[in-house]
Amino acid sequence: MADRHGTGSATKREEDGSDPAPASTSAPASTPPPLSTRAREAVLQRIVDRRYAQGARLVEREVAEELGMSRVPVREALRALVTEGLLELLPHSGVRVRRLERTDVEHLYEVWEPLTVQASRLAARARAAGDAGGLAALRATLRQAESAAAAGEGSREVAAHTAFHEGVVAMSGNPLLARTMEQLSWQLRLVFGLREEPAHMRAQHAEMYRHIAAGDPEAAAASTLLHVRDSRAVALRSLFGADDESA
Repeated sequence: MADRHGTGSATKREEDGSDPAPASTSAPASTPPPLSTRAREAVLQRIVDRRYAQGARLVEREVAEELGMSRVPVREALRALVTEGLLELLPHSGVRVRRLERTDVEHLYEVWEPLTVQASRLAARARAAGDAGGLAALRATLRQAESAAAAGEGSREVAAHTAFHEGVVAMSGNPLLARTMEQLSWQLRLVFGLREEPAHMRAQHAEMYRHIAAGDPEAAAASTLLHVRDSRAVALRSLFGADDESA
């Protein structure tokens, strides 16, 4: 495949996964992420929105052509996703999208539940202390979810629901919690995208928002716990076709 960035040092930079050098010596306003990072995010997005289905075999050359990149950053991205558990190696034939097992979903919710409950509790405490930052963003995600649901745009609704939970974490004001939750973000997006998205989930988010906005930490935590356990039951039923008796 021909290199999109020309020859010489520019080609060398693309092949080793780094970005081309800026045209001037002045520092740019923001530095774009390395090509391997961009490749990883692009592949992740395709897994989440199901363009790359569970069990689908990914060929490095084809992915590179689709993304308009050389194969080196794509290879690095695929290796990273194997390490993260979203892809799995095939003997002598590349990688494939890993199929979610029931235990994968159960383990994810076991970790996510206490963290997201604490995030809501901390967000409500922050509000009670007079910090209103983040409330407008949470309201916006609720409106976006309603709009997407009315238009029948499931992917946009999932994105709005994901953004709501991320907004609660941001409002908690705990950077360690935020970093920990970030490690779960793509797995959560994948599960959210594969499960059903019943209307009562939007109502549960609205209830969580009301308690956070009221500065009531324990009510916010309780409503979040109910929501997460309901989300778990819905996910298991949607993905594996059986009611979750332990929820």
